[in-house]
Amino acid sequence: MGGGRAYSATLSKDLVRVEVDGVLYALDVDRIREIVNPLPIIELPREREFILGVSDYRDDVVPVVDLRRFFGLSPAQPSRRTKWIILDAGARLVGVVVDAVLDVFSSAEHRERRVPVLDERHRERGITTAYRHEERLVFLLDATRLAGPAMQIPSDELSYLPSGAP
Repeated sequence: MGGGRAYSATLSKDLVRVEVDGVLYALDVDRIREIVNPLPIIELPREREFILGVSDYRDDVVPVVDLRRFFGLSPAQPSRRTKWIILDAGARLVGVVVDAVLDVFSSAEHRERRVPVLDERHRERGITTAYRHEERLVFLLDATRLAGPAMQIPSDELSYLPSGAP
């Protein structure tokens, strides 16, 4: 069995499967810094309602994007399953709120599928491709696109937390 090591390397688990409003999505493991329970949020003035505000995460001030609102869904009350995925967006960290984190799987085990463009917001939503995992479609999200709106918040607005911040 000559190629065992190379074969197992290609099957490494590289995607985290999450749920938002009953739909399954995935994020690239390489872009995830940590998965955490929701933290206190400080609201800042903003144009886009899906940016909830900022939070103090391990001495970094991170903007927080709610995927439900990002996809145009109604907000939901956080539950025990609600998680934040802290993404490394290059210039800064961004928190992304999901309804649940389910598991980690390998994209190499599943055939990649193209996703049709359904409307003009398709690119903004950041869905790049789909996989079939456990008999359900899982849509791969582009972490850069998810973090994009939060990256537009001026750094000087993020460098300060009000004195009453948790």
